Amino acid sequence: MSQMTPKQYLSRALTLDREINRKIDRLGDLYAACTKSTSLLTLTPGGGHDNRAFEARMEKFILLRDEINADIDRLVDLKTEIMHVIDALPDEDCRYVLEEHFLQGKSYTIIADELSYSLRSVKYLVKTALTMLKIPEEK
Repeated sequence: MSQMTPKQYLSRALTLDREINRKIDRLGDLYAACTKSTSLLTLTPGGGHDNRAFEARMEKFILLRDEINADIDRLVDLKTEIMHVIDALPDEDCRYVLEEHFLQGKSYTIIADELSYSLRSVKYLVKTALTMLKIPEEK
């Protein structure tokens, strides 16, 4: 198995974060479907109401909620690991640009504005930092 590049390694946190956000959106839709109830009054015993559909939605909601919680635990562990790797870099500006871009999702333009650097300088810092980054061995 080939080792991932520094950029691929750092991008895993943002990718997982985006996936969690997509799942949270789906969870909201499932929640709305679970809480939306309409009473159907009929003369048939049981009221003509099918609880199986509601139970299926609730089961999907609970499974997705548990999946999101597990993903969040993984994200916290991953960000902690990535922070340790970034913290090992000797240059403060290199650490800053990697943290802001790969952990906070900020664009190079925003980072350049925050540092009062040119966009070209920020890109150079990222390139330099990525070459210095020591990716831990996969377990």
